[in-house]
Amino acid sequence: MIDTHTHLTDAPLAPALAAVLARARARGVTACVVPGYDVGAWRAARALAQQHAGVYAAAGVHPLFVAQADLPALADDLARGGFVAIGEIGLDYVDAGADRAAQHLCFHAQLALARTHALPVILHCRQAHDDLLAMLRAAPGVRGVLHSCSCSHEQIKPFLDLGLYVGFSGVLTRANTVKAKKLAAVVPPDRILAETDSPYIGTATHPAPGSEPADVADVIAVLAEIKGMACVEMDRITSANARALFGAQLA
Repeated sequence: MIDTHTHLTDAPLAPALAAVLARARARGVTACVVPGYDVGAWRAARALAQQHAGVYAAAGVHPLFVAQADLPALADDLARGGFVAIGEIGLDYVDAGADRAAQHLCFHAQLALARTHALPVILHCRQAHDDLLAMLRAAPGVRGVLHSCSCSHEQIKPFLDLGLYVGFSGVLTRANTVKAKKLAAVVPPDRILAETDSPYIGTATHPAPGSEPADVADVIAVLAEIKGMACVEMDRITSANARALFGAQLA
């Protein structure tokens, strides 16, 4: 199994990293992608990737951190290597006072970096899917995933038409979840990725901040149930998809 989105650089995961990784391995998790959201986070993620087999780093400026964006540092670090993706990046309009213009500029610059370095993008989007779609259409050739996707099943088709993958998190495991389950039902299996977004998104059994990469097994189990297939087959599919997007080097 592959957890395509976990913040191993952040508490409470980072202080207990050895135990967290051991629990993940015990449940069959072979690889984790650790996105960055600012310069400190992506450099910490790269350090973890250098120190631990099966850990892979991504670098990017999260839309909620654009005020402190260091795009020259991002460009320099991407040139140095050590990353499998640019992320997490995107747009977030949940806060009515968000500086949308600054988010757009930062996102546009990072899409350009993705094209320059031929790296996929990990996309964060909340209440901004129309603008996100328009900006992605203006950057043809960029590959990526809508992480912990929050759009509706009616909204997803144009993103699939762009070749994007759709990430499903622990939200899917909750009994009262309707929207994400409807979305999972319509997304083709070859476009599905599994993730935890731990410790920030919890599962039915491990609410945030108690979630960790081991919980991706529960996400895969629900995806398998929705698609009417065995867990082992959903594991095979989501792992193959992760390697197709982020690189065959993922364990």
